[in-house]
Amino acid sequence: MVDAKKHRLPSLNILRVFESAARHLSFKKAAEELFITPPAVSHQIRTLEQQLDVLLFKRLNRSLTLTNDGQVYFYKVQLSLQQLQSATDELIANKEKFTFVINSVPMVISALLAPFIHEFQEHHPDISIQMDSAANLMDFAIKDLDVAIRRTKGEEPHLIYVPIFKVEITPICRHDYFAINPSVNPDTLENSRLIRLTADKHNWPHWLNEWDLDTPSGNELILSSFRSAIESVRSGAGIGMGYKPMINHLLQEEEIITPFPNKISSYSEAYLVYRKQDKNRAIIQAFEIWLRAIIKRLGWSE
Repeated sequence: MVDAKKHRLPSLNILRVFESAARHLSFKKAAEELFITPPAVSHQIRTLEQQLDVLLFKRLNRSLTLTNDGQVYFYKVQLSLQQLQSATDELIANKEKFTFVINSVPMVISALLAPFIHEFQEHHPDISIQMDSAANLMDFAIKDLDVAIRRTKGEEPHLIYVPIFKVEITPICRHDYFAINPSVNPDTLENSRLIRLTADKHNWPHWLNEWDLDTPSGNELILSSFRSAIESVRSGAGIGMGYKPMINHLLQEEEIITPFPNKISSYSEAYLVYRKQDKNRAIIQAFEIWLRAIIKRLGWSE
């Protein structure tokens, strides 16, 4: 019959005491490391030896050594404890490392987030960052989102909208657009081709109405992405609508200009959006602080 007592696995705590005592060859040092008393260490070792029915230590007057059995057992116990510690550390590290998901329209991604997001990640090396650009609003209720930057304020009761900068619009064109298109009236834009985004049908009517201008009779070029609209403006295909401050860096290149620098219309306000339940999450608070600092650095805020 198998002796159940001999083969019962010792407790993890008693094995930790044995490993420490065997590594230090001292009950006193093991006690200091484990924040217990030397008699408690001695008692645990004696209990372990009784459970195993094996003498693990030779107790001399002023020293402590391992028996042959104790030496073999020590190496195996130490290796097992190290593996357990490694597995635990890896599990916790994997649990703590998560993907921080940001959603916004492409123009905000390209002008505000993409050039600087690495700075935020450097301060938070335990996260991966995923940026999703979409013209349509992504639903926090069904999407795995952490934050979004939106140009319109919704009424969702479970979301917080924090204003971060104002959005203004004014036409933009290639610097020599009027020179290569002499039939275009530079004051009214008559005979010009307007470039607009599929997802934004209101920017041109809004601007033209505010400045009491008629819609030009030329045909429109309708594009699905902000990037393609900018490239069309660069090529001289027409006059696009620029969203300030997202186009500020483009204007600095002087390849693109605003033909009406005094006709800038207030259009909307950009908001940082997140769930109410996440208001006190450290990563959300850190992202908002970082985002405001970048906006201030770029001169986008008043």
